[in-house]
Amino acid sequence: MAAFMVLIYLVIYFAVCGAFFQLAKKAGRDDIAWFAFIPILNSILQLKLIKQSAWWVLILLVPIANVVFAIIWQVKLLNAFGKNGAYVLFAIFLAPVYLILWMVWGYSSSTVYYLNNTPPAHNGPTASF
Repeated sequence: MAAFMVLIYLVIYFAVCGAFFQLAKKAGRDDIAWFAFIPILNSILQLKLIKQSAWWVLILLVPIANVVFAIIWQVKLLNAFGKNGAYVLFAIFLAPVYLILWMVWGYSSSTVYYLNNTPPAHNGPTASF
């Protein structure tokens, strides 16, 4: 039974890492896309995708600041891919749903990296009668 649980964990881990690998390639960071598969380097990859220094990963060692900065970085990462920052609420309250969303965005061909250029204007909802 334990071996089965380890196998399930590894499948989920590599699916999520593969999604972040694809996101790094969409952001034009083919040189460090492999960081997605190594635990600490995964955080550095996410920092590089939002144009932050890799040294910021050390803030994760500070007890309360790590949660605050992790939320800020996730909002910036969501915005870098044209997603609403409110999706970070899934990370806080429903972490499995948040991981599924990142996997969908990572493997989707419609996901675009907008940090180098401006995202399309959202004029809000439209209705026609």
